[in-house]
Amino acid sequence: MINLTATFHAKAGQESVLQSLLIAMLEPTRNEPGCLRYDLLKDSSNSAIFMFQEQFTDKQAFDEHCQQAHFLYLLDSLEGLLEQEPTITFYDQL
Repeated sequence: MINLTATFHAKAGQESVLQSLLIAMLEPTRNEPGCLRYDLLKDSSNSAIFMFQEQFTDKQAFDEHCQQAHFLYLLDSLEGLLEQEPTITFYDQL
């Protein structure tokens, strides 16, 4: 099983644009065969920070996710919206 978070820091004034792009990822990703969990959260104290909590059945399912049209569209759309590169952190299930 693959568990990860992906964190995005929006530039000032770009929060709503980024939020819309990230929300658009929810339905198509949740419909991917290997997706077990795909939730979007917003920091309670900083509305510029968003985080996906993701869980996939295995590495192949995650790799396939990274090749989906909606994922590639998101990557292409992030230019100019972020303060820094997204942070991806993988976790081991205990």
